[in-house]
Amino acid sequence: MIKYLFTTILLLITLAVSAQKKSVVYLIQSKSSQGIKLNGRDVLKVYQGVFKQDNSVMRSDSGYFYAQDNAFDAFGHVNITQGDTLNIYADKLNYNGNTKTAILTDNVKMIDKDAVLTTNYLTYNTATRIGTYTGGGKLVNKDNTLTSKNGYYFAFSRDAYFRYNVVLVTPDALIKTDTMRYNSGSRIAYFYGPTNIYDNKDKKDTLYTENGLYNTVTEQAFFGKKNLYKQGTKTLKGDSLFYDKLKGYGRAVKRVTFHDREQNITLKGDLATYYKAGERTVVTQDPYVIIVTEQKDTTQTDTVQIQPGVKTANPVATKAAPTVGKANAFATKPPANTIPVKPGNLPAKALADTAGKIAAANPLAVKLLKDTLTKTAAANPAAVKALVGAVVKTNTKTVKKPSLAMPTKPAGLAAFSMIDTTAKIKTPEKKIKRDSIYISADTLETQIMTYKDYKAMLETLRLSRIRDTTAVKVNKLTPAEQRKADKFLILKAPKWVQDTSHYHRDFFGKPKPMAVAAPPVTKPGKDGPLAGLKKAAKPEADNDPIFFTPPVVLSDTARVRIVKAYHSAKLFKSDLQAKADSMFYSYSDSTLKCYVNPLIWTQGSQLSGDTITIQMKNKKLDNLHMFPSSFIVNIEKDDSTHFNQIAGKKMRGFFKNDKLDRMFIVGNAESIYFTRDSLKKVDGMQRSLSSRMRIYFKNSSASNIFFITKPEHRYGPLSKFTEDERILKGFIWKPKERPVSKESIIPSYNRKLARAQAAADKKAGLDKARNASGKDSLQNKLTLPAGAKNGKDSVGTAKPPAGKTPAIATPAGKTTKQDKTATSPITPVVKPAADTVKKQAPVTPLKKG
Repeated sequence: MIKYLFTTILLLITLAVSAQKKSVVYLIQSKSSQGIKLNGRDVLKVYQGVFKQDNSVMRSDSGYFYAQDNAFDAFGHVNITQGDTLNIYADKLNYNGNTKTAILTDNVKMIDKDAVLTTNYLTYNTATRIGTYTGGGKLVNKDNTLTSKNGYYFAFSRDAYFRYNVVLVTPDALIKTDTMRYNSGSRIAYFYGPTNIYDNKDKKDTLYTENGLYNTVTEQAFFGKKNLYKQGTKTLKGDSLFYDKLKGYGRAVKRVTFHDREQNITLKGDLATYYKAGERTVVTQDPYVIIVTEQKDTTQTDTVQIQPGVKTANPVATKAAPTVGKANAFATKPPANTIPVKPGNLPAKALADTAGKIAAANPLAVKLLKDTLTKTAAANPAAVKALVGAVVKTNTKTVKKPSLAMPTKPAGLAAFSMIDTTAKIKTPEKKIKRDSIYISADTLETQIMTYKDYKAMLETLRLSRIRDTTAVKVNKLTPAEQRKADKFLILKAPKWVQDTSHYHRDFFGKPKPMAVAAPPVTKPGKDGPLAGLKKAAKPEADNDPIFFTPPVVLSDTARVRIVKAYHSAKLFKSDLQAKADSMFYSYSDSTLKCYVNPLIWTQGSQLSGDTITIQMKNKKLDNLHMFPSSFIVNIEKDDSTHFNQIAGKKMRGFFKNDKLDRMFIVGNAESIYFTRDSLKKVDGMQRSLSSRMRIYFKNSSASNIFFITKPEHRYGPLSKFTEDERILKGFIWKPKERPVSKESIIPSYNRKLARAQAAADKKAGLDKARNASGKDSLQNKLTLPAGAKNGKDSVGTAKPPAGKTPAIATPAGKTTKQDKTATSPITPVVKPAADTVKKQAPVTPLKKG
């Protein structure tokens, strides 16, 4: 044991002594050498010498070797070699063997495999193999070129750190940053500060980040701090971004925001995927899209305003001034008999009266009046104000024959001209109140495509809904089903082949083909060669002018953005909310389409139908279309037991200032309206049926209802109507599903609210009670917006002015009113808390009239 201990101690002492042994610089070769005295020291002057220290070999044309200091200076064609891969070239070298530090100056070039570093001043340590420059340098690594003010190169790991004014140029990108690490082996750039990346090809794509990496070989990029991607008018933000340029695939995670200034759309969520091939972006995890609308349309409003009192422009002011030679007639001198007047001392009333007479007599004098007004404004502002008022009043009157003769006293103002009252005065723009539309769903997708591809996509969707009845069904059994079927014996009757040769069907030849009448074709000059076919193919209902939609006029190459919302789609606007299984919005015609059990709440009314479309114009709601099986439900104020209803096959509504203005119902138009007395109590009900119906709204209520084509009405007290007669077929009432805020349409918001409510219920011990009662604790706790009431918030689509029955117009244009019959209050027949869907029971035929 002692022997092993002694051996270990001896080995440690040997290692310590060898570690303390000084590394010496040797002159191993030279063409010639000469010993000289330089600054009192013995120096060896060497020509074409070769020096070596450890594994470093240094050469030069000439040099001074300081053996006592373990250092040397080298000049001309300096070269440092370490191994087989690293070579450094320079014009001058100062080397210290004690610190193993080499200072290279002038035309310095470091070559490490396929990386070349050039600078004018480089400090290199042969032991650590770290090179440093602070006066600017350039690194070239195959196709990549990197420049910076400061640089640090690590030969062992082939990492290079760059600081200040760093620029990396690749075949596909230009990168500018403040701090960067670059590995010449993997050719990956790492960013540690504000970085801007530009696309060298498109010159449109830019990206800003403060932390990330970019692989110049695979062209993949990862960014993780303050990321902002720009492409033309489009921007993308996210906490983390990944993009594969070769595959055209991108991914953004957490707080993702996509914005397009050109089409004014904003898409947000927590997880987004981008596909460059179709310019398609898919957002999941709490996605929602923002479409900006305006309550005030400024597209047709001028930014300037004509001065009050003037209707048309002054022909004298707008007409070109007559000229004589080079002189301007407006700059005429005053007559010789004028009396000079000091404008500053002129009384306000006298100045106004005089200006009025002169304006009527000589409307062409302009220049002198403006100069005088400028001087008068400083001395007597009240006079200027009175003068302007008098001129405006006088100029609005028509002067048939202006007289050029002027009295002597006011002739000093003969050169005054009247102010051009028709000039447009700029006024500050009114603030535009923006009211954005928020749409959310489980998955949101946006895409840009040409209008030609967009039409092809719509046609494909249309054909996909048409069932092909010509296809022959083939029953194919799976292998498992076949094995199961083989276990049983099936007896089938033999099939006898019938001999039909004796018929000789073709004995007299094949029958002649029957002539088929060609469809009517109109002249090409009118509606095109296929206009007749198109008109014949359209059903009669589609030719109704009420449902006419102007065609979209766009070229096939026009770029159109579309937005798709899949599963549990919801929409929120301050005055309109909607819900459907899926929604589709196209910027080509600004139309939102809602599919699969859509519901819309606007002005307190609930609208439903199999399909609903909403169109916007000039950033405002314009019209809506519901088909088929359209339905409108309404309750008045606090009464949630009596539902005003309208039903029909198709409905078309039009908005005015984002409020429903009129509604057209076509096909089996039915309505139920509850009348009220002066105390707002229900005293009767009217049930109507007609082929067509038209409703006009005023102050968010129905002001007039017109029944067209064979109307039938039934009116009386509530006691004459059964419970089933008070509800139309297809009645739907779901107030709890109405979005109450823009936050409530986000899936995670409802999940968090549900968890919080579940925790509160569990704490209170109400879980079993709520499960037994079947009440929805989530919806009962939702906060309603200002003015809205859960289960009670609606404005009637068939509501007349207070205390009045809506005017009913017959087809002949005569208006009649139904008499009221006072009745006692009726017990509510509909439970307001629950969502209801009822079908119509057999109803007594309605009376005509």
